[in-house]
Amino acid sequence: MSERDDSYSFSIDLPVRNEWKNIDLLRTSVQNCFAAVFSDIDGCHTVSIVTGELLENAMKYGSWKNTDKPVSFRLLVEGDKKTTTVSVDNPITPGDESVDALQTTIAWINQHDSAEEAYRARLLEIASAEDDPGASKLGLVRVAYEGNCTLQAEVIGSTLRVTARLAL
Repeated sequence: MSERDDSYSFSIDLPVRNEWKNIDLLRTSVQNCFAAVFSDIDGCHTVSIVTGELLENAMKYGSWKNTDKPVSFRLLVEGDKKTTTVSVDNPITPGDESVDALQTTIAWINQHDSAEEAYRARLLEIASAEDDPGASKLGLVRVAYEGNCTLQAEVIGSTLRVTARLAL
């Protein structure tokens, strides 16, 4: 009798209309898909949190105006038993300062020894901020920490791709 092959891979690849209501729909859908495959419910929830945060960033910072055709973003979730990669692509305007700020934030997170260290450092910055206490810029740092993931951002033409790699 041969041993059962427990190796597998999965992929969700979707073009998504740039509507805020779709973020919650996709976050819930990803969580449900993972719950159907994996027994670790907390891990499934973590993947959905990371997915939701990356989708929110795409909606907030994407270039959705000045186009003569419908524009969408792309969600790609793929992996295997050990790792999951969540990528979100969205259109950008060349030279957009928010793209530089996002890349700077990710580089800042990655310069720390751990996502937890970056999260604690950011919380201390927020606590001591006097200029604009409402602007926390905590989203990506929180996701890196809570999702125990590494983040990366790259510009490909007029598209920004933000990727999170999680160990399951």
